[in-house]
Amino acid sequence: MDKGRGEIDAKRSVVAVIGDSTFMHMGMQGLLDITWNRGNVTILLLDNRTVGMTGGQENPGSGRDIHGEEAPRVDFAKLCEALGVRKERIRVLDPYQLPVLFKALREETKIPEPSVIITDRPCVLIDHYEATPPYRVIADKCTGCANCLDVGCPAIHVTRRDSVVKPSGKTVDLAFVRIETAACTGCGLCVQPCAPEAIVHAKPEHPVKFLHKQI
Repeated sequence: MDKGRGEIDAKRSVVAVIGDSTFMHMGMQGLLDITWNRGNVTILLLDNRTVGMTGGQENPGSGRDIHGEEAPRVDFAKLCEALGVRKERIRVLDPYQLPVLFKALREETKIPEPSVIITDRPCVLIDHYEATPPYRVIADKCTGCANCLDVGCPAIHVTRRDSVVKPSGKTVDLAFVRIETAACTGCGLCVQPCAPEAIVHAKPEHPVKFLHKQI
């Protein structure tokens, strides 16, 4: 696609998003073609240790074999380097650190050569996921700023909407929220933008892990 878009869109950045298992069965060839033809694409490689689209099977990136036993785990950074991406253009980042991830995307898309950003976090539904406690909202502290909604988490629900008029005359919409702890994975992404610190840990147990075991 990078080579076929022509000169009209040549100044526009291209970001390709692909999962780890898909990358291994069909994405490696594409990356090799990009480096071979000197393409300008930033690959966002989602390393979540499982095959998400077909039921959570093991793969060479999961660290376990088809029997569930421990096995050598592929090093995606070295693999991408072997496929022609310069070492300086390969980053392994924590996707829960959104400011860092967005900064890396902005930087890499400005550089006219292939680059790879590997997001390193396991899927919350795999059996060996290390669960973290879910979060809840302290209703009395929630100011309705709605910053947490920008995360796009399905566990966050709006309970009430309102609006206020500032001294400047500007009307500001408010959205007061709650977190469905049964769906919360405890990632903490919503905590980062919460200025009033209204989001805190709920309970030590992890409902998502419990639901997964029941399926």
